[in-house]
Amino acid sequence: MSQFIVFAGKGGTGKSTLSALTVRYLKDRKLSPILVVDADPNFCLPELLDINITGTLASVREGAMQDKPDGMSLDEWLEIEINRIIEESEGFDLLVMGRPEGSGCYCAVNNVLKRILQEISEKYKYIIVDNEAGMEHISRGIISKIDYLFIIATPAKSSIQSALRINQLVDELNLSSKKKALVINQSSGKIEGHDELSKIFGKIVYINFDDKVKSLSEQGGSIFSLNSSAVVIKDFYKFLEEEFGR
Repeated sequence: MSQFIVFAGKGGTGKSTLSALTVRYLKDRKLSPILVVDADPNFCLPELLDINITGTLASVREGAMQDKPDGMSLDEWLEIEINRIIEESEGFDLLVMGRPEGSGCYCAVNNVLKRILQEISEKYKYIIVDNEAGMEHISRGIISKIDYLFIIATPAKSSIQSALRINQLVDELNLSSKKKALVINQSSGKIEGHDELSKIFGKIVYINFDDKVKSLSEQGGSIFSLNSSAVVIKDFYKFLEEEFGR
């Protein structure tokens, strides 16, 4: 059965980097097949995973009605186009959602997308979703399942507040997850209010600040080029081992 691992958090928390590290972890342990879904409009997983993309789900949705050949159903055409833009790599595949649609009604297209994405996901053991802070794709049902929810924040008070708002939104949408954790990235120790936040999130994980990740981000490098001795890998892999290594 497919397991959905969903990452959420405001921009600048390192959410995409930790999503990419999860891909590397699962790939290293041969826990495949893996589908990676970049659902953040400001997508950067292709760069972190060293993949060139040929299209996004948003572009497929935009062109669905205009480009569909005569004599072919919308279902058939969308399935062909979605499979076309899924980028295959060694140990994992990548699907980029892209920016939200413009004006107009996309209800019919979105309903078909939900069904097709569900069918596609059943082919994979793990589906890693790098979500945007607003949880748009989940709130609209494009992605309808969460097994693991990792909300990423930094020690900054504004970042913690954003994590709390995301958690509240998840509750309001009645989205349950088997496991949930607040991941404090770029950490230098326990944050103020740790005990209270533990009661809300169930688990808090601290990932120490790592200059190597900062350099990787500045240079636009791949997560696979990061040395295995990097602090962020040791810290985050320890957490992932607790979740998936049993």
